[in-house]
Amino acid sequence: MMTQQESQGEKFRQMLESFYQATHQDDMLSKVRTNAWNHFLDLGLPTKRNEVFQYIRLRQLFSKEYTLPSHVDISYDQIRNHVLEECQQSYLVIVNGHYREDLSCRDGVPSKVVVTDLKKASRTYSAFLNNHWNRTVKEETDPFAAVNTALHKDSLFLYIPPNTQVDVPLQVIHLVDTPESHAFLTPRLQVFAGRGSEVNIYCTNVCARGDQYHVNQLADFSVDENARVTYTQSALDQCESSWYFDAIRASLKRDSYFKAVNLNDGATTYRQDYRVSLLQENAEAELDGVWMLHGKRESHVNVLIDHQAPNCRSRQMFKGVLRDFSRSSFEGKILVRQAAQQTDAFQLNNNLLLSERSHADSKPNLEIFADDVKASHGATVGRLDEEQLFYMKSRGFSDIEAKNMLIYGYCKEVIDRIDLPSLHNQLKLRAENYIA
Repeated sequence: MMTQQESQGEKFRQMLESFYQATHQDDMLSKVRTNAWNHFLDLGLPTKRNEVFQYIRLRQLFSKEYTLPSHVDISYDQIRNHVLEECQQSYLVIVNGHYREDLSCRDGVPSKVVVTDLKKASRTYSAFLNNHWNRTVKEETDPFAAVNTALHKDSLFLYIPPNTQVDVPLQVIHLVDTPESHAFLTPRLQVFAGRGSEVNIYCTNVCARGDQYHVNQLADFSVDENARVTYTQSALDQCESSWYFDAIRASLKRDSYFKAVNLNDGATTYRQDYRVSLLQENAEAELDGVWMLHGKRESHVNVLIDHQAPNCRSRQMFKGVLRDFSRSSFEGKILVRQAAQQTDAFQLNNNLLLSERSHADSKPNLEIFADDVKASHGATVGRLDEEQLFYMKSRGFSDIEAKNMLIYGYCKEVIDRIDLPSLHNQLKLRAENYIA
């Protein structure tokens, strides 16, 4: 007999299939959509038996009924307040998953950088797009990332040609603005960084209007030899009743560098799923994240760093601050394959609990098949140091001021990884005023 969760899961799958039928079109992307959908069917929806989903409230998710968003009219006035100070001439806008060229500004971006939607890009760059997708679709293990590939439409495509340095910071604004309750959104960012290129991308997730929406987002980076890509993402003040699934995929070639920084304050469920593949020698990846939760918000992180080649380096630093009834989890794996000799890998997850009812789970782990490796991992769950609090209050700080100063000091290591002054200051203020 089918259990309640299995019944709800089948209903949820049928809903996704109706979205797929509505999204599927006879265009250049139809083959990859079909392959991704078939791969999703092979993977199936996750259950509690899937270790990387064990902390996600799947029964609650599968009980939801979503709709595809309708077109909305957006003006620049609704965008301007979200444009970072340093990005006034270099911002790209995605509304409800659709790239909006009419709302974007690329005046400060080198003209040879290609900025368009994936449908148009698939006509001009079909060769390497198809080669990339043929490999990555088969390798995908997250069913929701496969759903994004099957359902995305008019998503953003960036191509930085070889030896091109994008000197200005490039902001991507993901705007949620849906009159419908329970909208299902599938924004996608596809980035190809050519040999010797460099780009710094700052992604801002904004909710202008929406209730109980589900964002199923994917950012996919292909980093060629000697290229450098930095991806900084802030997802703050999302609707508390929203679900947010965010997949980050990166493949790194020889001598390349990829850095990703994420800052969020959770949602009903905010889940990040990283898969970074170091494919060729001397590639380097750095992942950092901070979640600052309150109420009943949740934030969950799953990481796989796949070392496939020798002499590569990876570093992870994830920190959580939790109060009230909030919850978080970290599930991380460093995989070192037999060929990946002289790997240098580090992984750490720290959690700071400020209430008796907040809860953090952490499971860092290593899987090593090479014998010449330097690798370490660790996790901590603790509370504010009472001696430090006492010392600060004895110097005239109030209880809240003392706690906020210690919280900022705890988060500072990650916040300082953000190079953009306006965003850095915004997040610094957020940490300094975590307890109102």
